[in-house]
Amino acid sequence: RLPDGTVLGTIRVEASPLALEPPELEIRVDANAPGVGALVGYTLVDDLISLDETPEVTLVWRAGETPPTTSYTVFVQLLDAEGNLIAQSDAVPAGGARPTTGWRVGETILDGHTLSFNDAAHPGEATLIVGLYDPATGARVPWADGTTFVKLPTPVQVESNGA
Repeated sequence: RLPDGTVLGTIRVEASPLALEPPELEIRVDANAPGVGALVGYTLVDDLISLDETPEVTLVWRAGETPPTTSYTVFVQLLDAEGNLIAQSDAVPAGGARPTTGWRVGETILDGHTLSFNDAAHPGEATLIVGLYDPATGARVPWADGTTFVKLPTPVQVESNGA
């Protein structure tokens, strides 16, 4: 509203429901990212993936004691047996709907990711890793163990197209 009373626009603010209990998890992780929160666990739609599919992973986060002042981007990467990147997803949590700066103390955030394969992708064993980074600088958030990513414990098998 301008000083003369003219309305420029209306904004409707809606709060997301506060979820404090995590949903059913396929795999528990409980990895702590100090100053951000914890990766509680995840669900992987399928651990046998064809190169013509788009692997889906749902991460479950628990917010920390204080919301970060940086809106971090989550990365989920699929690495081949040699550690080469073959698929990834980078996004603000929950498809952009739940930036880390808006996380409420102790809440649970569901964060779905659909990975895209790159040209280097090939059949074989693969590993999923997850982390956070500052999109302005590219700097990764360190985890409590000093690493810059969490290796998810489910091994993934990538198959040829149409296999």
